[in-house]
Amino acid sequence: MEKILLIEDDINLAFIIIEELKVEGFEVIHQINGENALLTIDNLKPDIVLLDVNLQTTLNGFELGRQIRLQSDLPILFTTSRTLTEDLKTGFSIGNVDYLKKPFGICELVLRIKELLSRNTKQKDQIKQFQIGKFIFNPFENTLLINNKKLTLQNNESSVLYLLCINRDKVVTKEEILKTVWNDLEMRQKEASLYNIISALRDKFSEDHSIVIKTFTKTGWKLTQVTTD
Repeated sequence: MEKILLIEDDINLAFIIIEELKVEGFEVIHQINGENALLTIDNLKPDIVLLDVNLQTTLNGFELGRQIRLQSDLPILFTTSRTLTEDLKTGFSIGNVDYLKKPFGICELVLRIKELLSRNTKQKDQIKQFQIGKFIFNPFENTLLINNKKLTLQNNESSVLYLLCINRDKVVTKEEILKTVWNDLEMRQKEASLYNIISALRDKFSEDHSIVIKTFTKTGWKLTQVTTD
């Protein structure tokens, strides 16, 4: 039974959604407050997040989505009446998301949920891990494995390394990493954190001198492998 975390502050709408999704065989956990949802998401272990964009809380749906993305790669289905191009760009920049315009029918909601869950299952089957020199990187477990020794990565370290891996031998710009891992409002203050993460990743790869995270001054970084004697 797939578990859905519903974050919706319209109590009446939430009640209808919960009852209908239960009939469809889903387990639904409802949170009104986005901040509370963030605190419990690791324990709840949902398969998907159904998230209202126009939350009347400290964090709106987009901001909450970015915070969720720092913790996990959970698929997020935004429900919203905001369909301007800029809003769509903001949502899709978070990654692994879909949109459902309000008002919506339950049949369409169920189809979107199942499609997003299916897409994620296929992606995880296709990219379970990356071979990086002597290391094996599992982005879903935030781990590096070398010689049967497992190193655990912080969420942000794993997110940055994942970007470098899927763009291997290509330069990933500083702006692209900052926008993906942190939201636009935090970009400047998180720049120092990004440099610390790059340094930490280099330290973790120190057992294999063929692995290089090359710096391109004022531009970004590239993950590559060099031939060693």
